[in-house]
Amino acid sequence: MNIVERLVLKKINRQINHQLAPNHTEKTTIRPVILIGGIILLIGGLILLIAGTGTAAFIGLIIALIGGLGTILGLFGQ
Repeated sequence: MNIVERLVLKKINRQINHQLAPNHTEKTTIRPVILIGGIILLIGGLILLIAGTGTAAFIGLIIALIGGLGTILGLFGQ
């Protein structure tokens, strides 16, 4: 293969790659503020759930669920 053929193939390859590339390349990024807040709420809710009784345990359960949701959103949310 001579140099002209290589250049032509390289140009065609670039055009094909450009046409096949997605328009919006968005990566899922970890949101540290939501993630840390979710983890803190999750741990605090679990402590309150274990240590508390009655109403305190129920509030701990709700806080733990919200913290778990925040942790999931921090990791996988967009």
